[in-house]
Amino acid sequence: MSNDRNDNTDAAPLVVSLDDPRALDRAEVGAKAAVLAQLRRSGFPVPDGYVVTARAMVRHVRELAEVTAETVAGSPLDAGIRAAVQEVARRLDGPLAVRSSGIDEDGAHASHAGQYTTILDVEGAEALDEAVRACWASGFTEVVRGYRTAAGAEGDAPLAVLVQRLVPAETAGVAFTVNPVTGARDEVLVSAVRGIGEQLVSGEVSPDDWAVPAGGTGTPVNTAGRHGALTAGQAQEIATLAERVAEVLGGPTDIEWARAAGRLHLLQGRPITAIADPEPEPVPVPVNAPRGFWAKDTTHAPLPLLPMTRELLDYNNTVLEGVCAQFGLLLKGLAFATIGGWRYMATLPLSPADAPARIATCVAAVREDLAGQVIEEWLEEIRPRFADRIDALRRVDVTALSDEALAEHLAQVRALHRDGTEVHFRLLGAVSIALGRFGLFTTGTLGWEQGRVFELLTGLSTESTGPALAMSELARTARQRLQGTPDLAALRTLLETDQEFAAAFETYRGEYGCRALQYELANPALAERPELILSLLRDQLGQDAALDHSGGAVEQARREAVAKAHAELAGGAEAERFGALLAGAERAYPVREDNEYWTVSAPNALLRWAALEAAGRLAGRGLLDRADHAFFLEVEELRQALLESRDVRETVTRRRGEHRWALQNPGADSFGERPGPPPSMDALPAEVRETMGGFAWTMQHMGGVSPAPRQGESGRLRGVPGSAGRYTGVARVVLSEGEFDKIRAGDVLVCPITSPVWSVVFPSIGALVTDTGGALSHAAIIAREYGIPAALATGNATQILRDGMLVTVDGSSGVVEIHEQ
Repeated sequence: MSNDRNDNTDAAPLVVSLDDPRALDRAEVGAKAAVLAQLRRSGFPVPDGYVVTARAMVRHVRELAEVTAETVAGSPLDAGIRAAVQEVARRLDGPLAVRSSGIDEDGAHASHAGQYTTILDVEGAEALDEAVRACWASGFTEVVRGYRTAAGAEGDAPLAVLVQRLVPAETAGVAFTVNPVTGARDEVLVSAVRGIGEQLVSGEVSPDDWAVPAGGTGTPVNTAGRHGALTAGQAQEIATLAERVAEVLGGPTDIEWARAAGRLHLLQGRPITAIADPEPEPVPVPVNAPRGFWAKDTTHAPLPLLPMTRELLDYNNTVLEGVCAQFGLLLKGLAFATIGGWRYMATLPLSPADAPARIATCVAAVREDLAGQVIEEWLEEIRPRFADRIDALRRVDVTALSDEALAEHLAQVRALHRDGTEVHFRLLGAVSIALGRFGLFTTGTLGWEQGRVFELLTGLSTESTGPALAMSELARTARQRLQGTPDLAALRTLLETDQEFAAAFETYRGEYGCRALQYELANPALAERPELILSLLRDQLGQDAALDHSGGAVEQARREAVAKAHAELAGGAEAERFGALLAGAERAYPVREDNEYWTVSAPNALLRWAALEAAGRLAGRGLLDRADHAFFLEVEELRQALLESRDVRETVTRRRGEHRWALQNPGADSFGERPGPPPSMDALPAEVRETMGGFAWTMQHMGGVSPAPRQGESGRLRGVPGSAGRYTGVARVVLSEGEFDKIRAGDVLVCPITSPVWSVVFPSIGALVTDTGGALSHAAIIAREYGIPAALATGNATQILRDGMLVTVDGSSGVVEIHEQ
């Protein structure tokens, strides 16, 4: 089957209004403009304006022989960009404020505070033309380039330019919803000067400072009165505005504001990520690696796990030793350890004294088809029981429970989680052996290419495509009620005003919302992010018809591949064995994804919600500072604190300090000496050789190995093939589930790795690129089910690629070509 896909190279518009839904796209309009567009849509008094997009800057710079601040500022705009800028000048008229809006401004790599240009009192088309070029040029100064290099940011970043009517400010300033020095959240700090706010931001004058009790609970106090710029009532009004902005942005915020003719205007809003919580002092933790070779587990724990999650996952070691014993694997187990706060994993060797008994177990397991039995038991008996338990626990209204009943509910959910761990890893063993035996036979005995192996299985993992099919039904309901391609505002209005659509939305949220988006319990589940669901729905409604993820073509291709294989082997000595191994692989392949929801994701979500309810009660009684500090406790510690009204703040503060120390000290990629090649198995029974070889084959294709870079090769990344096909589109780097709302229809998703829950965003994307993972990783399986080209295990795609880059992904070769640097 050809899986080539239509290119998605349509250029973004050169200019967009702040009222245009496309102004919400940070990759095109920059952080500053995107936030203001969001706030304007939410009803805040943001002056009207337009954004000259980053794509316009890329187009301008592309024509230059040498890119410097001088050449960017001094080279004339081409006719198309000039016409767009002139139209902005005509529509806005009067004095304008022209501000740079960086794509990665206020980002993780570098804030660029005060480094990009702002030009005020711009009048006329020619002056605006010059101001736009000056803003772009500020991104190419030696100061900015040196700053980016020192901050670890690669290359030059695109800049958009925000153009708004200038507010003739009588007073102006900034406000912080969190004390920027102490992190205290019980007051809003308001700073003000007479005239425009730039003189305050630039440090030209010292302001009046007001401390305003949060939530209007007290009287504002002028702590540094120099200019009489504000009254107490006006300071309260500004503080209230800042708190409203913080509610929309979802956390502590600082704003820039201006007052003119008795009206308050919002000029900028930024999340204060650096001081979102008063940080405790770092507390060193031991860095004691056990004997053996330990590699950092970045797939399941890209950051240090919090104590509640870590304690739950410690049970994995016991379970995995049992799984190895059950299937007769010549390993003591797969093990996990926390070293310096970070999670590492190792393969534990089997004692020679235990080998004879283990070999006998392995032979019996193959002859009895234990792997097939375990999978069959899951499908016929265990999965229905888990479905019933999860449904019953989901129906509990935890807010209505007494403390004793809530503690018991926590115990029940923890038991579900533990049972899920046991079943999950037993299935991992069974699936790995069944798929590995089939993979070894087809690639080894038959000599087939790896891609052909997965063609025979792709289309069977229906759990992966379930969210997409349900989203399609929700989209169909929305299309019946809305004209054209709706934006988020239209969908919110529909949700608030149309009972049938609201019911369909809640059905989707109820069916698929009980899914933890990460293994870390501290992160929200899908049901807690209705805006994300609306964003996914918007993309579903707006995606190009070329992005067909219906699954029908994938299933048809699988049937054709199977028929071709049977025909090719008909009458041969290997036909019967191929048929038997294929049947086992067909049963095993969908279970790889299917069990994740029932045994991992849903238990995680249920445990998170119960823990938050318990912690909220403790916080209300002054025994815990915040509900989300629950995850610095273990489940039993939280239960006992609830039952005994125990103050746990000291314990939490110490563990938060340990977590902070771990973040500051990432540790080595590995500890110990890497073991040499395994001993020869030639003398062992065939069943053992097949089991161990198959298990190793599956593990290799789950993890993937990044290919070595080629000397002198630039403009491309090399990974391993994950899902066949070729696609060109705009890169969107998503480092965690918290950034899902960045994704737009047709984007090339670039991420460290994906978990099964990421399947909710796959209907929106055109291709996938990951840092890690192999052909049997969750990322690869989901991509193949959606017919999305995927290049995996590139090693560093999230560091090399940036939002807005134009790239081509060749999933058959694992190569990513970079068209825009």
